Amino acid sequence: MNTAPQKKKYLGITSAVAVAALVLAACGGENGDADDSAEGADAREGGTLTVGLGAGTTCVFPQQTFNFNAASISRGIVDSLTDQDPETGEIVPWLAEAWDINDDATEYTFYLRDDVTFSDGSPFDAETVVANLDYISEMGPQSSRGSAYMGNYDYSEAVDEHTVTVHFSQPSAHFLVGTSTLIFGMLSLDTTALTIEERCQGDIVGTGPFVLQEYEQDSRALVTRREGYDWSSELAVHSGDAYLEEIEYLWQEVSNVRAGALTSGQIDVAMDLSPQDVQSVEEAGASVMPGTQPGLPGSFVSNVERDVSGDAGVRRAMNIALNREEIVQTVLGDHFDPAYSIVTSTLREYNDNSEELAYDPEGAEEILDEAGWEMGDDGVRERDGIPLEFTVTYTDDFGAFYTPMLQLIQQQLGDIGMDVNLDNTTTAGITEILQTHEFDFFITTITESDPDMVRAAISNYMHPSAVEDHGLEEPFDEQQALSDPDERAVVWGDIQDIVMEHALLIPVFEGTQLTGVGENVEDVRYDFKSMVTFYDTYLTD
Repeated sequence: MNTAPQKKKYLGITSAVAVAALVLAACGGENGDADDSAEGADAREGGTLTVGLGAGTTCVFPQQTFNFNAASISRGIVDSLTDQDPETGEIVPWLAEAWDINDDATEYTFYLRDDVTFSDGSPFDAETVVANLDYISEMGPQSSRGSAYMGNYDYSEAVDEHTVTVHFSQPSAHFLVGTSTLIFGMLSLDTTALTIEERCQGDIVGTGPFVLQEYEQDSRALVTRREGYDWSSELAVHSGDAYLEEIEYLWQEVSNVRAGALTSGQIDVAMDLSPQDVQSVEEAGASVMPGTQPGLPGSFVSNVERDVSGDAGVRRAMNIALNREEIVQTVLGDHFDPAYSIVTSTLREYNDNSEELAYDPEGAEEILDEAGWEMGDDGVRERDGIPLEFTVTYTDDFGAFYTPMLQLIQQQLGDIGMDVNLDNTTTAGITEILQTHEFDFFITTITESDPDMVRAAISNYMHPSAVEDHGLEEPFDEQQALSDPDERAVVWGDIQDIVMEHALLIPVFEGTQLTGVGENVEDVRYDFKSMVTFYDTYLTD
C-alpha cells in the first residue's frame, strides 16, 4: 500500500520573526540561536507566564487527565520513565537511563537515574515505580488510557534500589511507548496512597520542573519553578531549573475570548484556539503553533448493535459520501488535513486509503440502493418502514469547530437521503453513553503515541461484539506480541484493511492542536502528542 507524505509537525515557536530558526532546533539538543552562556541563561530566568485554557480542568491527576488543558498543567509537575522524539518517534531516556526488553515483550527492565528526587524531598527509586505501575493497573477502566497499555500487566519488582522489572502475562510490545506518556508520569509514594478524588484536586507530588501551588477546579491553577531540578529529558533544549518563575493557568471557555485576551496582552499563551480565530491572532502580531495530534483521527465511532448504525452498508456509504476536502477547507482551515486512515499520518503504521475514501456520492447512493434503503418523498431513505435516521453524539468540549463541521456533514449526508440528528453534550455525557452504549455514532479523536489505541477504541467504545464478530481478535493480539516495528506495521496494515472494509470507524480529519503564543514568549514546545510543554519557555520582557 502507498504511504502518504508525513505532515510536518511544528515543535518550537517564538515571535513571528524567529519562527524558522527555532523550528529547526525544536526536536531537542542545543538551540542554535540561543545564548548558552551563564549571562544569557540569567537573562531568561524569571517572570510569570499566563495561559488561557480552553476546557475545564476537572482533574489534574496524570493517570486520569482527559483533556490537553489539564494535561498541560500536569506535564510540568511529573516526569516519565522515557520520552519520545517528536520528529522520529524514537523512545529516549528520561528518568530511566536505559532498559532491556526480553524477546517476547513480556519483561521490561528499567535502570533508573540515581540523582532524582520528588518535590517533597523523597527519593525516586524502584519502589516508587512499582507503586505507580501497580496503581495504574488497579485503576482499570478509571484510567482508560493507562489500562490500554497495562492490559496484560502481571506485576513489577524492585530488583535493587534503582532497577525495576515489569512483568506481563502476555506480550505487550506497546508498553515502552506508554512509558513516555503523561499517563506514566511518576508520583511520590505518599501521592500513590491518596484516593483518585484527592489526586484530581491537586494533591500530587512529582519530580518535574514545576510544583503545583494552587488549584481551583474549572477556574485556575498556579505552578512555581522547582529549585534544583537537573534531570530533564535529553530532548530538552537546556538543563537545570526551568526559566519561568511561575505559570498561571486561567480557564477561558470560549476560543475568541482567549484569542482576544492574547492579542490584548492579558494572557501570554492561548490553548485550543478555534481555526476561526487563527487569522485575528496572527494579524495582531502573535503566532499560532499547529501540532498534529497522533493516534485516532477525528472519526465516527459506530454502535454496531443498532438498526441503522449497525448496517455496514450505511457505514460504507457514509465513508464515501463525506467530502473531506470540503470539510477541511470550509470549516477547519489550512492547519488541518483530511483523514484517510484510522490512524494519523504521523504514525509509522499509517496506510493511505485515500482512493477507497474518495468523495463519491453516486457510489454511496448505489450502496444504499443495494442495501434496500429506498429514497422517500421527503428526501429521507427508508427500509421496511424504518427511516434512515440516526444521531451523532459529540461535545464542543473537544473543540468549538465540531458544531459547524457536523452541520456541514449533516448536509452532505442529507444529500444522499440520510437524516442526521446532532446531539451536543458534555465530556461527562460522552463518558456515560460509552459506558451504556446508548448511541448511534459519536465523533472523537484519541491522541496517543501508539496505534494500539485503535484496539482500545473498538474494544471499549463499541459494543463488545465488534472485535470478535469482525475477525479482529487475532490480529489485535498478534500486534501486541511483535517487538519488531516493521513486522508490527504489517499486522496493523491488516487491521486497517478489516476496519475499513466494515467501516467500523469512519475517519474525517486529522486532529490539530492550535496554540496562540504572544510576541514576548520564546520556546513553547510540543511533545510527540502535541502536548504543550513550558520547561524551555522564557519571556523576553
